Amino acid sequence: MSKTIIWIEDDTDIIDPVVRPLELAGYNIVRLNTAHDALNAIDQIRSADLILLDMILRPGNTDREFSRYSGLDVLRELRSVHQIDNPVIAFTVVVRDEIRQRLHELGVADIVRKPVRPSELKERVEHVLNL
Repeated sequence: MSKTIIWIEDDTDIIDPVVRPLELAGYNIVRLNTAHDALNAIDQIRSADLILLDMILRPGNTDREFSRYSGLDVLRELRSVHQIDNPVIAFTVVVRDEIRQRLHELGVADIVRKPVRPSELKERVEHVLNL
């Protein structure tokens, strides 16, 4: 049975080069591009085996409710409001201690600095999924 990974990332240039090895390895990748998309796909996220989450997301709609949502905000809402405890790998360009601490408090399994090599991402995914 293949594992499903939800990838919440607004920059398709980041996803496209690294997603192919995951797909070739048999993973089903579901792409969500914005905070709005993510928070409207709760059932899909809940059933996923792993969430890959960018820390900087565009809102993706004109609704002011999501205009300032970061990946951290999405993660907080997934954890506290929707009680989703799926493993998460967080992606960020800058890994400050403050952000690292918040992510660990929210139960993030791994933090990956962007850009990431396809082979490194595959290794980290397999490690988090205990494969």
